[in-house]
Amino acid sequence: MHITLALYPQPKDPAHFKRYYEEKHLPLAVQLPGLLYSHHSFAIEGVGAPSPYFCVWEGAFENAAAMGAAMQSPIGQKVAADVANYASNGVTLLHFDAKPTPRPSQSSPASDTFAAGLQIRREMLGPALADETLDAATDFTRPMQEIVTRYCFGEVWTRPLLDRKTRSMITLALLANLGKPFPLRANVRAAIANGVSKEEIREVLLHTMIYCGVPVGVDSFTQVAEVLKEMGLE
Repeated sequence: MHITLALYPQPKDPAHFKRYYEEKHLPLAVQLPGLLYSHHSFAIEGVGAPSPYFCVWEGAFENAAAMGAAMQSPIGQKVAADVANYASNGVTLLHFDAKPTPRPSQSSPASDTFAAGLQIRREMLGPALADETLDAATDFTRPMQEIVTRYCFGEVWTRPLLDRKTRSMITLALLANLGKPFPLRANVRAAIANGVSKEEIREVLLHTMIYCGVPVGVDSFTQVAEVLKEMGLE
């Protein structure tokens, strides 16, 4: 996997940076072709000294060639040109191949799978939502949440043959057909994080409607449109 980091120093107008970045720039950046996942944070803390950065964005591609192609694409050119609209002090870009670090031998396969699933869950749904869901689990619901994290995210979403973008598109189609609005809405956000564009989501729903019925299409379009509006992507 190839990782790209965008490191932003303190801007002249932090309020404008945050507003423009989340409402305008990120919806554009997540459309980069080949983007497997991305996330960002304004909570940058230094260790032993203040952090020199105001914001950090991380995106993952299959390899360096995929990242290069994304940056040279029309969307990539738009993303690069848009930086001047909010980052008054510029941006530092880093990219590198990420190699997994072997875990300690005493860890069990089950704990490894859970840790991998939790990482993917946090990357797709955002750390706050993923952690809040697990923290809110009760004695009654915790086994279910652990199974979802371990098997859904840790076993299936980590399989290499299908990338996360493809899996997100399949998941949206399945949930739309099943008529499950809550997981459908959550997976719209995950799909955007995994690089699925608004237009691709629309095509998935249209395709699902043809094979599963007009009521499925109408309901899913309604649910998804509300989420896209909340995300500023409508």
